[in-house]
Amino acid sequence: MGNGIRFKTIWIEKNSGLGKAMSVALENCSYDLVARMDSDDISDSRRFERQLKAFADKPEADVIGGYMTEFVGDPDNITGVRTVRLNNEEIRADMKKRCAMNHVCVMFRKKAVMDAGGYLDWYCNEDYYLWIRMMQNGSVFANVPYVLVNVRTGSGMSSRRGGWRYFRSERDIQKYMLDHGMIGVPRFLYNVAVRFCGEILAPGWVRSLLYRMIRKSPGSVTDDAPEAKESAAGHEPFSVIISVYGNDEPEWFDTAMTSIISQTAVPDEIVLAVDGPVPDEITEVIGKYEAMCNGS
Repeated sequence: MGNGIRFKTIWIEKNSGLGKAMSVALENCSYDLVARMDSDDISDSRRFERQLKAFADKPEADVIGGYMTEFVGDPDNITGVRTVRLNNEEIRADMKKRCAMNHVCVMFRKKAVMDAGGYLDWYCNEDYYLWIRMMQNGSVFANVPYVLVNVRTGSGMSSRRGGWRYFRSERDIQKYMLDHGMIGVPRFLYNVAVRFCGEILAPGWVRSLLYRMIRKSPGSVTDDAPEAKESAAGHEPFSVIISVYGNDEPEWFDTAMTSIISQTAVPDEIVLAVDGPVPDEITEVIGKYEAMCNGS
């Protein structure tokens, strides 16, 4: 028998990037409430419980995220915490400076995302572009003051956040906000200058150091909320969307999937977008969870 989770696998013939994969996955979700997950990260066991409670407390919210930790190698080797603003007004103000939501942590209303145009392709900034368009559409944002996801990082992350292609993506996001009256010329010039220094002028090791400097120390964020005595029940049904592609590590993907189905508030549906050809090892992991969830 299955575990009560419906598992859908959407096979995309050719690798097309995160924006397209998320768009396809979202289109196939059965529920309005949708959580986002990466294929190599680890969700805290109370992540969905806390977000569902936040939606119940803030029915006007369209997107709710939270804090994330970053680790290298072993999940216990946490190097920092990326905190975010908590209420809608602060988030909207912060969005004019940086991406103010941790994409790997969010749960959102499908309708609100689709009304803003859905996920669209924008190199390494699909999420920032989406939040900006949702801001224009009047969406309400919130974050909970808890670590929701432990994110795998390393030298590859700082290298991806540098170079001309990444800088142009970031610059064009700022230009979009300028053109649509969301920021003025002084803020645009400042934002672009900061990014040029960090993404073009700074070598990789300096960029990596800067990212660590702007993170909070692991011990600075505490979780003093009482542990749930039993799994959350009676919550609004929700889907989880996740994408996987050929270069993902099967073991990490397996761990990520385990963290999804081991929640105190279990999702009603997982929609997996397989972005292009994948090796047999990843196909085996997919088959494992299809059988586990769908009872085959």
